[in-house]
Amino acid sequence: MSLSEIPMGRLWNTLLSGADKVFARDRMLARPLRIHIEVNDFCNLKCPHCPRENPESIKNTGNVPIEAIERLAPFFKSANYVGLTGNGEPFMHPKIFEILKIVTASGSTPAVISNGTLWKRKGAIEILPTLGPMIITVSFDGGTKETFEKWRKPAIFEEVLGNLAALRDEKKRLNTPFPIVNFLVCLMKDNIGETEKLVEIAAEHGISVLTFQNMYPYVKEYESERIMDLAACEAAVERARVLGRQRGVRVEHLPMAFDVDDRSAPNGNGSNGNGHHPPVFHCNNVWEQIHVTVKGEVKFCCWWRDGAIGDLTKDDLKDLWNSAEWVALRRDLSQGRKPRSCEGCHNLVRYDRSALWGATKTEMKDLARR
Repeated sequence: MSLSEIPMGRLWNTLLSGADKVFARDRMLARPLRIHIEVNDFCNLKCPHCPRENPESIKNTGNVPIEAIERLAPFFKSANYVGLTGNGEPFMHPKIFEILKIVTASGSTPAVISNGTLWKRKGAIEILPTLGPMIITVSFDGGTKETFEKWRKPAIFEEVLGNLAALRDEKKRLNTPFPIVNFLVCLMKDNIGETEKLVEIAAEHGISVLTFQNMYPYVKEYESERIMDLAACEAAVERARVLGRQRGVRVEHLPMAFDVDDRSAPNGNGSNGNGHHPPVFHCNNVWEQIHVTVKGEVKFCCWWRDGAIGDLTKDDLKDLWNSAEWVALRRDLSQGRKPRSCEGCHNLVRYDRSALWGATKTEMKDLARR
């Protein structure tokens, strides 16, 4: 029996994945720890800052084949995260609830990013709380009606809040904490003064985690909205954190839009404490995650610009995960070579052995508590 065929629990897979990352292995012992699936690339909104509005963005091409989801099912069992999103609104996929049931039936926890506008008309408010553990992250970019509707066109502030309240109340009626609902906020000049208002909205509607993510200007017309002052961002987020601790909402910050060379590097290229020089770059997308497109193709990540490495409608994931292409990319990064598609990517970090091992221990503790 090959390693990829051995039944593998999440706790063991998390430990193996941590070792893969700490030792910068180019051939993985672990299965993918995270699986990201582009559900579709259709959307009912036209948000000005969305990557869909970039003229070069590929969109409106289809829905991920259910066959690709079924072929991934054996890998859901060992994955800590199954992300169901893409360049569109997942609740426009005609088989979204079937997809969610396949994932939850494996014992995995699906995570969906949604704009929150279609839940009532799709029956989601009644169905979602019956499916078991699940995370839904709602894109919510304004603490006031004016700001929200400026950036989430043509969503209506009160309608989205109504959907959030209805789901909160249905969960309470069924006595279930699921789905867990989070907020994702694109932090920009227009809403940096509303971080505390967003916490208040989150607290009122049962939001567990509010994450501020610096806006990246996919549409160059909105470059002026980008906040380049990280200190100003952190100050605004810290105000939200303080209020969040009082209101029971965890607040996080993802600087995003900054290249690795613009961010602090805890270890830089220095010694790892054992007299050896560590690899220069690390990317969790490359070491622990696979990305599946709406066509069922497999890519290194959603940012990868140089084509797919396989097709789940005909290839087996266990053959792709340690393919020559994947091994070569991991080796390039661990030896300090930055591929074209990784230039300027906010997911790329400096290798930090202690941070990687610390993150693994935290994830294992979280799993053990489930």
